[in-house]
Amino acid sequence: MITNTLQFTLLVEDQDEAKKFYTEKLGFVVRANQSFGADWKYVTVAPQQNNSTVIELLKAETPEQKALIGKQGAGQALFMFHTDNIMHDYEVLKTRGVQFHSEPQSVPGGKGAGFKDLYGNELDMFQPD
Repeated sequence: MITNTLQFTLLVEDQDEAKKFYTEKLGFVVRANQSFGADWKYVTVAPQQNNSTVIELLKAETPEQKALIGKQGAGQALFMFHTDNIMHDYEVLKTRGVQFHSEPQSVPGGKGAGFKDLYGNELDMFQPD
């Protein structure tokens, strides 16, 4: 039986640049940062309090992969991050330079706020009721 999600893969242009956005802007931590030879680097990040699911920052190599950068969610939120205090996190992330589409709004089941990552992927933050 499948019991949990361990990893999502996000295609990026530059792993160090993406790692900087997720750690410095969103406050994530690096869970892995390992090189395997000269051609492949395994980099994962996660929210500080999340010990089970990571986002792999995978450098796009092929033309097909490069074409997907910033479009992996097809205009919808690629990731939705849970928060227990959306107004606080909204203000903190704004001071770090994250540009939100609007202030947190009431949505079915709670409050949400959307923003984009450094490549244009849509991301959401959600606080349940």
